[in-house]
Amino acid sequence: MESLIYDSNASLRQLLDTGFQMPIHFAAVGTNGSVVAGTYRRASRGKGFDCRITAQNLSPEGLTAPVNIMYVDRRGEAALVVLRPSQHEQAPSPPIV
Repeated sequence: MESLIYDSNASLRQLLDTGFQMPIHFAAVGTNGSVVAGTYRRASRGKGFDCRITAQNLSPEGLTAPVNIMYVDRRGEAALVVLRPSQHEQAPSPPIV
């Protein structure tokens, strides 16, 4: 099983550039059924983001790829990011309609 490291900052910035509004909620689901959900807000200091995990159910191996991450902003706009072991950089898919 291949490990993935995902830095959500790039995806969050791209979503904000396309009109998403904070806060941005997310749910990540691995193929093994492991789930993590939470909310991103702008950091009180700096240009980054604060993340608060609101729900999780992880198996010992964590989230196994491919991992689907759904992002939803405060207006209900949504986008999907799929993390695959063969991809090194991820970009949000077109919004879910």
